Amino acid sequence: MNILIKTTTGESIYSVSRSAVLSVALIILAVYIAFYVLRSIGIYKLAKSQGVEKAYFAWIPCLWMFTACKIIGKARFFSTTAEKVAVWACVLFSVAVIVPFIGNFLSYFPYIAYYLEGGTLTLNASEGLVIYAGSDFVNNFDTNAINTIIKILSAFGYILRLVEIFITVSVYIALFKKFWPQHYILAAVLSFFGLFGIFAFVIRNNKPVDFNEYIRSRYYNAGFTPYGNRYYNQGGGTEERGTPYGAQPDDKEPFGEFSDNPEEPFGEFSDDKKDKDGKSDDFFQ
Repeated sequence: MNILIKTTTGESIYSVSRSAVLSVALIILAVYIAFYVLRSIGIYKLAKSQGVEKAYFAWIPCLWMFTACKIIGKARFFSTTAEKVAVWACVLFSVAVIVPFIGNFLSYFPYIAYYLEGGTLTLNASEGLVIYAGSDFVNNFDTNAINTIIKILSAFGYILRLVEIFITVSVYIALFKKFWPQHYILAAVLSFFGLFGIFAFVIRNNKPVDFNEYIRSRYYNAGFTPYGNRYYNQGGGTEERGTPYGAQPDDKEPFGEFSDNPEEPFGEFSDDKKDKDGKSDDFFQ
């Protein structure tokens, strides 16, 4: 009982035994369960710390999205907030997951059942890895009605996939902005590629952060203001931070450097200025 892999020329490359297929399937299942548990623990802990009702939804497939939306609360979803659309976001996300699953089940279940019953399947790379079964294969799902349903689900699934991506990415970004703002972009990107369970577990005990305040504190601590590249006193002198824009320190007056000069401007032309011979320097004398 094997799966035969053929090249584009129809030549058989190798066969995969049932034990090998089951081993790989068990490894994939174990990894999926591990990530599922890590994600559930992370979302559940965050929900409990935020006082979210029905935090146990974090352990239920698809419904964990409802809990996640409640956690991020005031994060914007178009003209409203995540907590107000948590139910609809959860419904859309669930449908986007379930519909492709149903389509794939109707398409491939007969082949999986045939393989598990001892049949041999052939994957032909020349036709895009099309699956072929033996002459004794009977596909009870190969009816006009089911084929039509599969086509509808497939077309609808592409649209729902876009919806799922939008909801998922939006939730990831908002969640990490609130609980891990230092690395929210990297965490959101890696989460989209399947590592969300790890990151959700990592931030499970983090305290919520106001992202705008976090950015503002970094902005000012770095020495930037809306009025220029430094604080209001941009001259690089010893003035203290926080001096009102355009104001001078208390110990200095405007043009103080001139008032401290005891000599008058153009004093050399005054009547009191005498040369060494006792004669006046007045040009018009």
